[in-house]
Amino acid sequence: MTPLHDTAKPTPQPQCTDLLRLGHAKQQEPVKHRHTWKKLLYIKQDYPDDYVDDTFLMELQKNTNVQLYDYSAIALQTCVVTQHISSIMVFIAIFINLYRGSLAGDTLLYFSHALTVLGFVSWDFLSAFLHIPEQRILRFGVVKGALFIVFFLFGLSPVLRTLTEDTSSDTIWAMTVLLFCVNLAFHDYSTGNLSNIRFPGSVSLNAAVLASVLLASQLDNNLSVFAFLAFSLQWFALFPIFRRYLKRISVAASTAVTVMLALVATTMFAYILRPISMLFVFITLFITFGCPLWLIWVQRYKNEIHGPWDEARPIVHHYYH
Repeated sequence: MTPLHDTAKPTPQPQCTDLLRLGHAKQQEPVKHRHTWKKLLYIKQDYPDDYVDDTFLMELQKNTNVQLYDYSAIALQTCVVTQHISSIMVFIAIFINLYRGSLAGDTLLYFSHALTVLGFVSWDFLSAFLHIPEQRILRFGVVKGALFIVFFLFGLSPVLRTLTEDTSSDTIWAMTVLLFCVNLAFHDYSTGNLSNIRFPGSVSLNAAVLASVLLASQLDNNLSVFAFLAFSLQWFALFPIFRRYLKRISVAASTAVTVMLALVATTMFAYILRPISMLFVFITLFITFGCPLWLIWVQRYKNEIHGPWDEARPIVHHYYH
C-alpha cells in the first residue's frame, strides 16, 4: 500500500525583508492629532463618552453650603418642642385630678373660660404689633365656631361618657398614649401659621381630640366630661396659635411661657407620681440643652461634596418693565 501523505501546504513564513518593509510603512503614516477635551455634550470629540479628564476632581468642593449653628439660637428654637410636651403633661395631670375627684368639673370649666377670655384679650393686644387688618373677622369666626362646638359638646356629653363602657381601661390608656405620641409627632412647630390649622397640624389636633374623648369616657359625671372636652379644644386648638403669636412678637416672652409650663407640669406631677415628674425634668433638660450640643457635635462629621457631576442650575433673569 502506498502511504498517505498530508496534502496541506505549509504556511509561508514572513521573511526578514518583509518585516522591515512593514515597519517602515507604519513609520511613514501620519500621526492623528487629538484636540483638547471640552466638557460639552453637544459636539463630537475624539474621546469616548465615559472619558474623565485629569482636571475632573480639581473642581471638587466640600461643605460649601454647610450652616454653622449657634448653641444659644438652637436652644431657643427647642422651646416650641418643650412647650408642647409640657402642655400635654399639664393636660394629663388635669385629667388625673378630675379622675381622682380632687378637681371639680365646674372649677375646670370656669378656669378654662377665664383663660380663653384672657387669650382673646392678649390676641387683640398682639395684633396691634402684627398689624393684621382682618383681625375682627378672624375673631368673630373663631368665637362663632367655639360657641357652636361648646353647645354641641354639651349635648353629646352623656353619650361620650358612656362611649367606651365595654372597653377595658388598659386599652383606653394604651390608645391614649399612642394618640398623644401622634399628636407630638405631627404638631405644627412653625411660627408662620397664625390663623388656621393645616396639615400635618390637623392630624395632631384630631389625635389630641380623640385622646380627650377616650379619657373623658372614663369620668363619672356629665359636667366633668363637658368641662374636660371644652378645655381640650381650648388647650390643643387655640393655645398653640397663641404661642405662635407670642413667639413672633417676643422671644423672651415665649421663653418665659416655656419655663412657666415646664414648672407647672413638674409641680403637678410631683404630687401625682414623683418618678414621672423627675423623668419629665430629665427629658426637658435633654431636649433644651443636650440636643443642641449633640447637633453641633455631629456637625463635624458632615461631608457634603459638590463637583462637575452636579446638575446644572439655570440662571433665570427677571426683567421688570
